[in-house]
Amino acid sequence: MLDVRPSLRPFWFLSVALSFAACNGTEPKSQPLSLSFTTKSASSGAASPASADLQIGTGANSLTISQAQIVLAEIELSPNGSCSTTDEADDCDELEAAPALVDLPVDGTTKVALDGVVPPGTYSALQAQLDAVTPDEDEPGGSAFLQAHPDFQGISVKVTGVFTDANGQTHPCTFTVEADAEIEAAFNPPVTVGAGTSNLTIDVNLASWFTDATGAVIDPTNPDNAAAIEQNIQRSFRAFEDDNHDGTDDHDGGTGDSRTR
Repeated sequence: MLDVRPSLRPFWFLSVALSFAACNGTEPKSQPLSLSFTTKSASSGAASPASADLQIGTGANSLTISQAQIVLAEIELSPNGSCSTTDEADDCDELEAAPALVDLPVDGTTKVALDGVVPPGTYSALQAQLDAVTPDEDEPGGSAFLQAHPDFQGISVKVTGVFTDANGQTHPCTFTVEADAEIEAAFNPPVTVGAGTSNLTIDVNLASWFTDATGAVIDPTNPDNAAAIEQNIQRSFRAFEDDNHDGTDDHDGGTGDSRTR
């Protein structure tokens, strides 16, 4: 179940220059927190023993993914309970994070992508923006991002691999998404950030991006399939507490559902 909140407490990346606003100077001491990514939930695929690639299906109509990258911005944590806001003042912390390029580990491992600090407290959801950065947008950190990653102008998702068609012919391919999308994943149970919490993990079901409801592989080289793949991408994110970095929820039976808006 997704918990959508109108007021969010963003995740602050140490590597990015940010603006900060707090009310009355009473903000508690921030806690260090890392954000990791895994693709463990890609159960319909498997890492190839000969390489670190993700194999989806076998033989004809199969896909091998060698690299998957996403651009995220405005990663935020929603507090458990609404913030105290009025028309005159906003008592919530407010931070803005510049876009960051994340390499998803296609081999099923769990890797730390970003380090930051957040105020201690209980959080019910993580929100992020799949961000197709363009030079004409007045976005904090956008120009620096495009300078560092010019190939990602207007691109929020890039996947590189090889598609094997029905005749067994292989086709090297690069699939890109040129759109923004808001992703929100609920923590179930909510996550309490304090002395004992040091890492959150986002599990991306990478195999689900290129499979339909029956489990058949979707051809990424066919432009007619782009909309279906984009919808699958937006539904594939799950977030949870993972202090031991093993890519699984630290709370037995806990799940974090995701959706987009």
